[in-house]
Amino acid sequence: MSGKLGVHALLFTDRWDAANASTACQAAAEIGYELIEVLMFDPAALDIPLTRRVTREAGLELRLGMALGSDTDISSSDASVARRGEATVARALEIASELHAPAVSGITYAAFSNYGAPATKDARARVTESLSRLDRRAGELGVRLGLEPVNRYESYLVNTLDEAASLIRASGGANLFIHMDTFHMNIEEGDIAATIQRNAALLGYAHVADSNRGALGGGHFDISSYFRALESVGYAGDYTVEAFSSRVLGEALVGGVRLWREAWQDSLVAARSAYDVLRVTRETARASRKVW
Repeated sequence: MSGKLGVHALLFTDRWDAANASTACQAAAEIGYELIEVLMFDPAALDIPLTRRVTREAGLELRLGMALGSDTDISSSDASVARRGEATVARALEIASELHAPAVSGITYAAFSNYGAPATKDARARVTESLSRLDRRAGELGVRLGLEPVNRYESYLVNTLDEAASLIRASGGANLFIHMDTFHMNIEEGDIAATIQRNAALLGYAHVADSNRGALGGGHFDISSYFRALESVGYAGDYTVEAFSSRVLGEALVGGVRLWREAWQDSLVAARSAYDVLRVTRETARASRKVW
């Protein structure tokens, strides 16, 4: 990872087709972003040649996110569902290798779903074994696999950085890392600076989102303290802004993340503002570290 500033494609559009993908990439590059993240719910649906072309034309690096579904849940007690989930993550890793993306990360350990009960020991064991195999496959392909802790209403098993670290260690993963997301951390973590300190060695990627998941800087999350905490442990990974508006997203995603509000009307304005927040906050945190 390289410490670059990026933007999630969903800030611009949830339709990754020729027109929208090119427009999003060109806009991101013109603003100053160095990378763009594309989300895969179904890796088979990603247009690989298109993705390669539009990112190269814009001069952007690519990051790949993913979220398993109920029919691809590797924690499932249904063996066929669990196998399909593992195959889905494996294919995503292959796509990352094909597109020269360094990693795939997201909800890679269970489904993007509101579970009605906590994970069982058997579910954890299944996921541990699956991640061990996927870790080996990632190593063969020369890429990495990230686990993103998300809040309890969007998945189970991994809601905190500590839980992600525990699962990584249990699986013996040499190519696994923690993918942080400040929206979820704001809900689930008790002491964000402390959990960053505890898990510093495994931190590999960061979604920077505000407490309301809308325009960056429009909520109450203390982004400055977060950046300072990461600087204090020498974090060298990328920062990608993730912000949503129902003005941009379709019904499926709006319902999936309960995004009832229209956070903004103009994606370009939101993306420029978010870039300024990321850039200034990172520079200030770095300057503060030199003073320490």
